[in-house]
Amino acid sequence: MRFVLTLILAIVICAVSVADDRDITINIYNDGFSQVTEGRRVNITKGEDVISLDDIAVKLDPASIDVRSNKFDIRTIDYQYDLICGERIYQKYLGENIEYKKDDSLYTGKLLSYDDDYLYIASNIYKGGVFIYERKDFEYIKLPDIPAELITQPQIQVTIDSKATGSGEITLSYLTGGLSWHTEYHLIYDGGKSADLSARVNFVNECGVAFPNADIILVAGQVEREEATSGSAEQAVSGTAVKAREAKLEPLVDYHRYRLPFRVTIGERENKQAYMFEQPEIEVEHYYKYEWSETKSDVKAMISFKNDKTSGLGLPLPAGRMNIFDKKTGSFLGSGMFEGTPSGEKAEIYLGTAFDITAERKRIEHKKIGRNRNSDTFEIKIRNHKSESVMVIVAEELYGYWDIVSESDDFIKKDFQNIEFNLIVKPGQEKTLTYSVEYSY
Repeated sequence: MRFVLTLILAIVICAVSVADDRDITINIYNDGFSQVTEGRRVNITKGEDVISLDDIAVKLDPASIDVRSNKFDIRTIDYQYDLICGERIYQKYLGENIEYKKDDSLYTGKLLSYDDDYLYIASNIYKGGVFIYERKDFEYIKLPDIPAELITQPQIQVTIDSKATGSGEITLSYLTGGLSWHTEYHLIYDGGKSADLSARVNFVNECGVAFPNADIILVAGQVEREEATSGSAEQAVSGTAVKAREAKLEPLVDYHRYRLPFRVTIGERENKQAYMFEQPEIEVEHYYKYEWSETKSDVKAMISFKNDKTSGLGLPLPAGRMNIFDKKTGSFLGSGMFEGTPSGEKAEIYLGTAFDITAERKRIEHKKIGRNRNSDTFEIKIRNHKSESVMVIVAEELYGYWDIVSESDDFIKKDFQNIEFNLIVKPGQEKTLTYSVEYSY
């Protein structure tokens, strides 16, 4: 079945133009919503007037809409989202005459009702006759006109009271879903103590409108927010790289704001990348880490760096995916989620499971030394099958009130229940670590 009016309207909807007079700033939060603020110039008439604002997000929260101006008084803000679609047009034409083509013949009749599969039509030829047609059997349905109440895109209509005729500036602000960001890091590792690090922000725009030449501010942090109010236009409807410059960190209470130093055009239904920063030759440390668990205890290959100004960084790094490549060959080494690191802290990146470093851990002794006190002795063997010495960090998690009473190697207390041993294992050798701990509970 072809729906003639809908087919024509689909062309109109796809040809939506983007206003070029919008001065757009977008705060994009990392939990799925954004705050859009636009400066617009509008023409106004003295007295009561109505201003129509289009090119707005389909997924906006209507209760968050705010319009301000120092040129006139605002009386009401009316958000209209009754968008044209097949079902809404059928609904508007209930009880009206329509024209339809079936079996190469044209008919007219009154549309009485409809559902997903059938149309119920009172014939204009056979008096009193009501026909039930399968919708798929129609070649097309022709409706006389577009219902006046339906619109092709959501609009905000602002009723104002102006003391003069002319033009004026307004500021439009609203919250919307459908526009998100995440960080993609690229670490180019030289195999030694140096790496190149770059960060790219990846935008995904599914909010129903394009944002030309927008000032982008990325906000990292968990924001408390109630669910959006009902009535968005979404409910009414059944990557190009940018030149690299460093993002600027700005304060915002307990959140971090990263303002991109260039404006970005984000198209509708577009996935785009923009560079946040690019820092060559940061100093890195390559080592291995062994964390025993009952399910899996492989040795992990790790890279770390200090997030400070000495490294050429020193800004809070938001969470994101870390992609690691070999600098000599360009080969992809692996990727994983990077939890983010505050300024001044150590960033640790998991490269993958070590092939040439193996570990074996067992409890070799357990004793009850008091009513509420036990003693355990552990033995951990690290074997290095590589041709050079490696550093292996053995991380152990303890419980209760504990005290290390003997150890073969020095340890570092990380917090109340975690300790680490830093071991140097020579090529082709096995290193054995033992320690005894007493627990009370």
